[in-house]
Amino acid sequence: MDTRLTTAVENAVLSALERAGVAPAAPVMVALSGGPDSVALLYAMWRLKGAAVRSGPLFAAHLNHRMRPGEADRDEAHVRGLCGKLGVELAVERASGLALGGNVEERARHARRDFLIRAAARFGAEYIALAHNRDDQAETVLMRLMRGSGVAGLAAIAPAGPGNMVRPLLDVARDRILKYLDALGAAYVTDGTNFDRRFLRNRVRHELLPDLERGYARGVGRRLAAIASEMRELDRYLSAAADTELKRRLDRSGRLALAGFDALPQALASALIRRWLRSALGDLRRVNRYQIERIVKLCVDGRAGSSITLPGGRQMRIDYGFAAVAAALDFGAPAYTHPLAIPGATEASSAGFRFIVRLMSNDVLIKALDEQGHARSKNRAWFDAEAIDRGLIVRNFNQGDRIAPLGMSGTRKVQDVFVDRKTPRARRASWPMVVAEGQIVWIPGLIRSRFGLVDPASREVLEVEAQPMPGA
Repeated sequence: MDTRLTTAVENAVLSALERAGVAPAAPVMVALSGGPDSVALLYAMWRLKGAAVRSGPLFAAHLNHRMRPGEADRDEAHVRGLCGKLGVELAVERASGLALGGNVEERARHARRDFLIRAAARFGAEYIALAHNRDDQAETVLMRLMRGSGVAGLAAIAPAGPGNMVRPLLDVARDRILKYLDALGAAYVTDGTNFDRRFLRNRVRHELLPDLERGYARGVGRRLAAIASEMRELDRYLSAAADTELKRRLDRSGRLALAGFDALPQALASALIRRWLRSALGDLRRVNRYQIERIVKLCVDGRAGSSITLPGGRQMRIDYGFAAVAAALDFGAPAYTHPLAIPGATEASSAGFRFIVRLMSNDVLIKALDEQGHARSKNRAWFDAEAIDRGLIVRNFNQGDRIAPLGMSGTRKVQDVFVDRKTPRARRASWPMVVAEGQIVWIPGLIRSRFGLVDPASREVLEVEAQPMPGA
């Protein structure tokens, strides 16, 4: 056995537990999937207990999602055998109906979290140990970077929290975990879906990160994990400052005073809005960076009557020096926000459109337009790709929206565009607004803005096509 390796991994686990404030006598429950990471974590905790480094009770919990025929029951049998061998008390539960419709991954995560909380309460465990490792952290940072996340998003996976959850392997690389298991002669199971390239994380794990390591920057995974740590410290500092500013600005009814808001640094203003919305909405799961930026802009402008629709049927409104979250006005349609795949297809069923984005050279575009005999189309728009830095989003119309029309100076209210083009009132609330860099750049079928115009100097072009869906 490579005692230097096993000692190094177990010391890393011990140090992480100490930093998280987990006392040596505290009862801990390991979330055990049967995969290499969770098996390594269970062994490390078990060996630390056996060496009398930790004295607290050790438990394990396994949720059989029953979504992978054959593999799921194999995993359950493996963890039962492992815990029986080590003498670790195990809680097992079998989920049902998770594969039926809706967002399967999200419902599976909620089911697992709820099960772990129940199992920990049953055991009397003070902490739930999860087996995220350093490579998971690097993948998460890279994926969020590609989505345009800010400081809070790039903080990625926290060593501890929410609640009583801790991640003792977060500083340990995946290859060291596999070598640790090999040194112990420990068996584990492999989830076949971890190699399915249809999932973004798997493509990042098996293609993008290895390519970056080989051809661009050796050690990039380690550095991405370090960035997460730095962003977490920065986010902690910003959050503390935002909490102080929020307490100063909140009135008894939960309204946010806007006096002097325009003097706040952008980062602090964004953090302040995040903290305020979390307290008003309960969480920020469906609030994206674009919405935060737009709310900050509305608060800086302070124009009474301006508003933005929020997830869950709520609305943020500006009213004479205050911002408030209230029930949304009934425009007859639900709010929606969809990032557009570039290139690719995105269905915005709430809008009644399917959007196709193509990336092409300027030469290809010119040839196509010559063949078609026109340079404008009601259902297509072309943009200089270099002008699209943060991607494209399609969202519903909000009261107060404005656009800078092509061929005109200044801006126009979108409401006036609807009136001019005789758009039915029943369709205005759900009509799609294509947004880039915080501004409306195209309203399919109605009007194009001056943003990102293609000219002979353009090298690459984004063609965006809006296809009405059947029955819309």
